[in-house]
Amino acid sequence: MRAIHATVVWAMLLSTALPGAARAEGTPPATEGLFGYAFNIAIRGWITPTYEGGKRFGPAPGGSLAVSKPADFDKYAAPDDAASFAFVSNDKLSLGAAASLRENRGNNRELQGLRSIGWSAQGGAFANYWPTPAVRLHVEALKGVTSQYGLLVNTSADYVANVGPWRLATGPRFSWGDKTWNNRYFGVTPTEAKLSPYIHQAYFADAGPHFYGWEAAAEYKWRRHVRLTFDVRYHHLLGDDAKSPLVRQLGTPEQISASTGVRFMFPG
Repeated sequence: MRAIHATVVWAMLLSTALPGAARAEGTPPATEGLFGYAFNIAIRGWITPTYEGGKRFGPAPGGSLAVSKPADFDKYAAPDDAASFAFVSNDKLSLGAAASLRENRGNNRELQGLRSIGWSAQGGAFANYWPTPAVRLHVEALKGVTSQYGLLVNTSADYVANVGPWRLATGPRFSWGDKTWNNRYFGVTPTEAKLSPYIHQAYFADAGPHFYGWEAAAEYKWRRHVRLTFDVRYHHLLGDDAKSPLVRQLGTPEQISASTGVRFMFPG
């Protein structure tokens, strides 16, 4: 999972990386664009925990920027997917590279005395499998290359349906982190324990499950190349992450977030 209180999350998608998803009902194939490609831009507003594991909520902007062929504007991608570039792609299976940008975590309020964590670029691989035209299985493995260097593996299953101008999708999520990733975001060093006014013991988070959860998303076809987006997600932190004092003392393992926004193609 990329934490969802990001200010901006951007990526580039330069292929038909998500096969098997139906084009939104009534949408004609698009052939325009700039040199055969177009910008796929999403702008969202979130209500979300102020940090992953926190219990306070706040508003936050978010969004994405992708470059793809205009005909792929309405191919299904879950809101929590990393950006991807498929090297192998057919109606059932796609495999390729994935990338994401995880936002920074400050050290204000209850996190006073803890280290701030900078923006983290993450890269890795993904796979999609469509056992039926309406069910997508997805897995991605992302390795941090800046600010943190842990490995996070995200899995999901989505049921996708087109109902008139709506595209609806929902399904379960599960995430696993190695000890470097878990300890970076949920561990407490001895120095931090001394500096924090709230946490007084060091804590090490080992490799293990990060969360299980559920996501529900909807898009409404407002104009030919404009979609209104809605997303609600629930994550329950697990294992050493849930036992961290950042969660147990200062926050909660129950993480709920919601967003609404617009997605459009330019030029459209």
